[in-house]
Amino acid sequence: MKRLSKQKLLVIIVFNLIIAVAYYIDNLDANYSELSSDIQNIIPVAQKFDNPELFQDDLYLDDINNVKYYTPFYVQSLRFIATFTNYNYVQAVNVLGFICHVTFGILWFFLLFRFVNNFWVAFLVSILIRGVIWLPGLEIWGISDLWTIMPRTVYISLLPLPFLILSNSFSKVLLASFLIGLIFNFHPITGLGGILLFISFLILSSIYFQKKERFTLRNLFLVLVTVALGMIPFVFTYFGKTSSEVTYSIEEFNKAFSARIPDYFNQPFQFLKQWLQLKTLFFILPLIVFYVLSYKNQIQHKKAKLLVLLTVILILIPTISVPVEQLVNKLLGLNLRLSFQLIRVQKVAVIPGFFAWAFILERIINTNKNRLKYAPYVVGTYLVLLVFSQSVWLKKVPFFGEDISKTILPHNLSAFSTEKDTELAIDRMAKYINKNTNSTDILCASYIYRGATKRSVVFDGKGASMLIEGNPQQFILWHKRQETINSLNNTQAIVDYLKQFNVDYFVTRNKNVPAILIHTEGSISLYKL
Repeated sequence: MKRLSKQKLLVIIVFNLIIAVAYYIDNLDANYSELSSDIQNIIPVAQKFDNPELFQDDLYLDDINNVKYYTPFYVQSLRFIATFTNYNYVQAVNVLGFICHVTFGILWFFLLFRFVNNFWVAFLVSILIRGVIWLPGLEIWGISDLWTIMPRTVYISLLPLPFLILSNSFSKVLLASFLIGLIFNFHPITGLGGILLFISFLILSSIYFQKKERFTLRNLFLVLVTVALGMIPFVFTYFGKTSSEVTYSIEEFNKAFSARIPDYFNQPFQFLKQWLQLKTLFFILPLIVFYVLSYKNQIQHKKAKLLVLLTVILILIPTISVPVEQLVNKLLGLNLRLSFQLIRVQKVAVIPGFFAWAFILERIINTNKNRLKYAPYVVGTYLVLLVFSQSVWLKKVPFFGEDISKTILPHNLSAFSTEKDTELAIDRMAKYINKNTNSTDILCASYIYRGATKRSVVFDGKGASMLIEGNPQQFILWHKRQETINSLNNTQAIVDYLKQFNVDYFVTRNKNVPAILIHTEGSISLYKL
């Protein structure tokens, strides 16, 4: 690996520490509602492990076996951090966010610097790659505020490590292979994308850069075995806690699945259409430009072809998983439920685009060495614009007024940004429920209240998604109950139905509910049934 001067190394470390510390300070008073819905599903799992007596009548946490399959590395890491935050899981996520911000910024810089022979280009793109990008399947790339600190963010923060370890030594290749398998355990869906990227990169680089001795069939087999060894913890947990055996009505399951998961997850062409957006050009255009610009340079052109092929592979192979799974289920009478997750692997297809940008910028500088002296000023100007990216002045400016720019810096490092929201009514209501109800009480309420109050919640759709793989029969039961409650045309009938499930409190924005009004926060009311 190329050497970096102590001064430049210090710049990278200090810059990323500043961002990490600023985000941490900005979130010291964060509320539960500021977390993503995925984390609001995960925190109750950690709470259930902490205290098995919680959530006895919950939609998906009544039995811990329903969720043992779910990202155990992330859950257990979060539980460990929570021991230092007095089991305040919002602050545990905040601490994890600090770790991820430092790790993400430093590791992606070094990976870019390994392949791009210019400090300032690597630094600039390592900042750019932080920005939040919205991708098909409700996926995101990037790292920003508290709501982005999910299992996938931990994974992509660590993703550069295996690639940094790679060298011509086959023992290093095997070590990297084990590591790409091991970090997969933090988020298996994104992890499969990382493994596909890693294996494809090894094969293509061996072909294009004449390193075929590294990738004989024997060596490929050893790499795959080593990757699989790293994946073992999740694989054993997942297949030990989920079953593809059909002991329920496939028709009823599919109805429930369609009610919870958008149809395009099972329709590859519809999913692929989501890539046909203007913002996709940000990742596709640099691949094309680099391919054209490098045409007369054999080494550079091979790099361009490698990046293009990686992008195609990372989009097409996850797409193929859908018809393959459907065929297997039909032939073997199974109900495998993986492809709706596997198709989301496409998110890692944005990575080659970032490297294409880096190679283009490197080429621009190398064609005229005098341009090198302007590189620090370009990076400095970019950082100044980021400071103002949350202001009304840049709100409508393409690129700088969009999430990929305005999510890089926290509010406290941004000039003229809108202040963070004050405590919401939903957070105040959760605190009231915590203080004034029993831990065994059952709520009919938004999924947010489950972790925020440590109370059982029934009927919520977000929580139901945890049952798709963990307990399909219970998932079907959720759908039937949801159909029933949706068919009721008056609040009295709804209240009577909730009482059948021993619901103690109804949290709703509806008015004139035939029950005892206990408390109100904003437009939210708490009724005792």
